Amino acid sequence: MGVHFNFEFDSARIVSMAVSSGDFDEARFADFCTWPDAKALRKKMRLKDCDALLVHLKSLRKSKKTVAAAELVTSELSKPANGRYAPLAAEVTRQIREYIPSGFSANLNVHFIFGSHSGGFAFDDVPDDVYVNLARFSDATTQELAETVAHELFHAVQTHVMKPESLPKTSGPAATTGRVWLNHLLANLAQEGTAELFTHPIADRATTPYSSRRKLGIERNTSRIHSLVQMFETLGWRLLYVPPNDEDAYDQIYGLMFYTDFDETAYDLGWLMASTIATKDGKMAIFELLKQEPKNFLLRYQAIARADGKLPVFSDEFMRAVAAI
Repeated sequence: MGVHFNFEFDSARIVSMAVSSGDFDEARFADFCTWPDAKALRKKMRLKDCDALLVHLKSLRKSKKTVAAAELVTSELSKPANGRYAPLAAEVTRQIREYIPSGFSANLNVHFIFGSHSGGFAFDDVPDDVYVNLARFSDATTQELAETVAHELFHAVQTHVMKPESLPKTSGPAATTGRVWLNHLLANLAQEGTAELFTHPIADRATTPYSSRRKLGIERNTSRIHSLVQMFETLGWRLLYVPPNDEDAYDQIYGLMFYTDFDETAYDLGWLMASTIATKDGKMAIFELLKQEPKNFLLRYQAIARADGKLPVFSDEFMRAVAAI
């Protein structure tokens, strides 16, 4: 019983050592290409084979910053208990257990890799395996890295408790597919907003080299939070009445609030909602809401915000549409 976390550093160790030294031993990487981590890297970056992956990894040496990151990672992983990464397991476990009941059971795996295009990712077909790219965290403190790992692992927790969705594969009448796509947007908001409970605390601490950019984004989003409510409503109405034809079309709409190109505004809006609920109802209320329909995350926040009188609220018309899906 209980939740267990497994941390694997072998992939990051092999790749960071090669990137820092320039020694991409053919035999070693032929073996590496058979590993699940290498296959995950290829899948994430849509590389056709191992040769393409090796070309990508060798290209990392063109960046002085990436080479410096590789040298740091290699140095730490050569130390007893993996150096500065040693406290990660205990800290991540502490953070996540604050939001899950003692009866929740899962075996979750963190694969530390080096060199993907994103800081962290997972796949829907293997949700219990999370990948974290140490190349992106060379200037992060151990606490900041732990918070990111907790964020990614909480997505794995979500897959255990949230109801699976069935999205339209083709276009259809708005009356049929619009509610499905709006429900998907609400699920995405609940997923990222609750996971942001772990990474948002950087806003309340002194700025570090790693946190400086994200803190600026949080400050901008906080100053325009009422506008973000309106923007999310606009996306919701768009999905409801002019639904996308497929997931690729949905992704273009979703990206307006969830991608870094636009400051990941939905993350901070979702955090405000999640933190408001956790403060009012307790941290375990987050886990219970994840078990319910995604709309209940929005409905519960709205009820608290209405009573508060100072928090931003969604329009009554939009809330009626949400309640009806």
